[in-house]
Amino acid sequence: MKITITNTHVDEKQWSKGDRSGVIRTQEAIAENPHFRNKVRLDLGKEPAYAVGEYELDLEANVSVGDFGDFKLARKPKLTRIEAKPSLAKAS
Repeated sequence: MKITITNTHVDEKQWSKGDRSGVIRTQEAIAENPHFRNKVRLDLGKEPAYAVGEYELDLEANVSVGDFGDFKLARKPKLTRIEAKPSLAKAS
């Protein structure tokens, strides 16, 4: 699945529950495959924001089976950068 990062902005939301608190850090991206194209949020945890560009999400590496037999998508998916192919310039 192709994931496109269009900017490096990180949204940070504070949370607290009882004596615990933290920050949820997410980055917006676009996920697309032959069946859909949608905006998504990527959980960054403490990692830095992804650089602008195109990435590949390997679903087989990021999906597991839960305790009750359901599919679970990794909370912090691992993305692989798709390197831009060098363009062939015409010689004049």
